[in-house]
Amino acid sequence: MANPGINQSQKQFQGLVLTPQLRQSLRILQVPAAELLREISEEMAANPLLEEVEPVDSESLDAPVPFEQAEEEGPRELSLGDDDFDALKRMKEDWDESYYEEIRSQGYTQEDEERRRHMMESATGEASLSEHLADQARTASDDPAVQEALKLLIASLDERGFVEEDLSTLALRSGQPYEAVTTAHTLLMAFDPPGIGARDLRECFLAQLRQRSRGLSTAARLITDCWEPMMGRRLDECARVLDVELDGIREALAELARLETVPARRFSRDDNRVVTPDASVELGDDGKWKVIMDDRHVPKLRLVPAYKDMLAGQALGDKERAYILERMRQGKFLIGAIEERQRTIEKLAHIILERQVDFFEHGPAKLRPLTMTDVAKEMGVHETTVGRAAASKWMLTPHGLREFRWFFTSGVATSDGGTVAQEGVQELIADILARENPAEPLADEAITAELRKRGVQIARRTVAKYREALGQPSAHMRRKRL
Repeated sequence: MANPGINQSQKQFQGLVLTPQLRQSLRILQVPAAELLREISEEMAANPLLEEVEPVDSESLDAPVPFEQAEEEGPRELSLGDDDFDALKRMKEDWDESYYEEIRSQGYTQEDEERRRHMMESATGEASLSEHLADQARTASDDPAVQEALKLLIASLDERGFVEEDLSTLALRSGQPYEAVTTAHTLLMAFDPPGIGARDLRECFLAQLRQRSRGLSTAARLITDCWEPMMGRRLDECARVLDVELDGIREALAELARLETVPARRFSRDDNRVVTPDASVELGDDGKWKVIMDDRHVPKLRLVPAYKDMLAGQALGDKERAYILERMRQGKFLIGAIEERQRTIEKLAHIILERQVDFFEHGPAKLRPLTMTDVAKEMGVHETTVGRAAASKWMLTPHGLREFRWFFTSGVATSDGGTVAQEGVQELIADILARENPAEPLADEAITAELRKRGVQIARRTVAKYREALGQPSAHMRRKRL
């Protein structure tokens, strides 16, 4: 039997380490236009080699132009020779090597370095919801499948912080094990902010109560046992079911009123912000739909040509030359990251147009099911790249301003063997409810039957979920006396 004690051992493993350049590239791809301007302004303030290219004429500001066209017509940035690229390549290798040497010499792991970076960056800027949740997810489980499922759930959150899709649908769409997705969802429900990842308001309230050690309180019992009577303000019925005094029911309601109904609220930067569309879809003169990229909010950068002349001279010392080469490398990488961002968004917009042409022709009722996995395969990138490209990006369509993520939705089978998107089903339900008799509102079973008459094969519980998503209460709460 081995003696208990502290032992030291070495273990070698292979993993992916994100360099600061790659982190910057991913951040630039994900941020919306307003934040991109801030990122670029900060980089230009820190890098004297960068300057903004002024538009050739004022007409270029009056109408959006395709990105490739703008790139061809605009002034070309500083051209570098082969020797310069070789120097930049060697500098990148030296920089990466020195970066990891610094990490090893400081005696802590890459995870420690990431935590230190997060702490330093958080001192000057508030983390996004996805970053906040990703930090918690790193230590939530050692199971790689659960970690991947956590990433999937975080990417699936809506603007409120809810998971709208069924977990089984998410697992099927992503190809991940259902057990891993359910385990990840249980972990996510314990994250901060309380209630994050809930599938409905009831689950959101219960998660907040559990985190407050109030999982067995009267407020929790109201949610689990008396949700419908409570929403109908039938307090006497709630008191009778729970065997609690009426004053106790009122106290429980007051406790529920203090809970958060939008878990992601504190991470919303500005609910009244002005949204700038990244792309527009218009019908061309030839009768075909086309994508037009709006790059007016993305400044074009170049490297100041004078610095190349300084490098060619002999007056610079080794430190000054190294400084200019380093800033040149950083500038080139930033310019390339911005251009790659625009190309990725444009490619994503074209795929959305191709897959959702019925929506552009006829409106939301004709929206088709579309998954990020399918788009990622078509673009030849990872699914998370599609998620970053779609996050906080907007498209101006003939049917209003739509966020890119809005076009990704699960589907419901139809009687002809096709599918219709979730938003399309909600449009049909809204139409059915608008036509109902207010004195005799339709129950969920009747709505389900009407949808099946229209060729949509759907379960009653799914109808109830979509009805609640539309903000419509149950039938007896919609009844109006005429």
